[in-house]
Amino acid sequence: MKNTIAFIIIIAICVLTTAQTQMPNNKFEEWTTTDKGNAIPKHWHSYGDGDCQLKGIYSWGCGPMKKNHSNRVTGHTGYGCEIYSTSLAGNLVNGVLTTGQMQFASPEDNSPDNYTYTDKDNKLGHKAAMAFTGRPDSVYFWCKFEMKNPSNVAIAKFHLHGNIAYRDVSSHSSSTAQKGKIGNAFCSFKDPNDHKWHQYKFKFTYYDEQNKVVKTSSRTPSYILACFSTNKITKGGNNGDKLIIDDIVMIYNKRLSYINVNGDPLPAFNPDKTDYTYYCDNTSELPVFTAEAQSPNATVRIEPPTRDNDHIARIIVTHDDGEKEYRINVCKRLVAGR
Repeated sequence: MKNTIAFIIIIAICVLTTAQTQMPNNKFEEWTTTDKGNAIPKHWHSYGDGDCQLKGIYSWGCGPMKKNHSNRVTGHTGYGCEIYSTSLAGNLVNGVLTTGQMQFASPEDNSPDNYTYTDKDNKLGHKAAMAFTGRPDSVYFWCKFEMKNPSNVAIAKFHLHGNIAYRDVSSHSSSTAQKGKIGNAFCSFKDPNDHKWHQYKFKFTYYDEQNKVVKTSSRTPSYILACFSTNKITKGGNNGDKLIIDDIVMIYNKRLSYINVNGDPLPAFNPDKTDYTYYCDNTSELPVFTAEAQSPNATVRIEPPTRDNDHIARIIVTHDDGEKEYRINVCKRLVAGR
């Protein structure tokens, strides 16, 4: 009995650790601290636990950087995370929220020594590495702006990568020089200047081991590195610019592109409709169904209709987060031709 229980526990642990297809705390309902100006959601990070390595006359900058510049506020649903830009000694600092570890080692804004990365070995003890194994087609999230200038453009970046200390980069092109990249989504979005919640939707791009764009990826990520900023430009925007983030959801498209019957389109096919009835003149010669998934990362399995399964064809679309089933009930026409 003990061995059986132990086996079940091991299976449960394996399932939990190998099927991380949504980001933990993606709706910001759990918080490490809620202190004003320093609040931070669980599993997320910012300046407060940044690794400041500034030396000499620049070392004073490490003190002011030890604050997150973020708040827990009312979100699109439940709580949301507000990040805001601020001025430190006359220098504008973007509001930032990330799943990774921030490092500041140079006073120069665009120095390669300043970056955010997945601290997979937890060297600094902040657990700034978010395990993730999905290959989503898109990412959806909700944001609300409170900007001094409505022309400001915020940015969100999502990097799917292997078991390495992957670094955040500024663009698709600059990311090609880094190994371990599997997929990414770069999301620039503008303030609608209406102070309302808006949902933003962006597609993922996938790469092979030579960092060339591919339609589908057979590689499974180990981590996701996500980064939000109040402005896509370092020191961009204005002091006090605010961006509120909530409800980040990875989308796994399990819809079909088509269903064909003996080579012809299934009448009245709709990718969002899963149950159909197909009439034929003779059920002794059952039709052959073919189908294709919309997502290149999804697979399709077809169970043909037989007398043993009540003449029901099943088309199962499998993606990283589960399955979707289409059912077609094959019936004989009562009157031929109708």
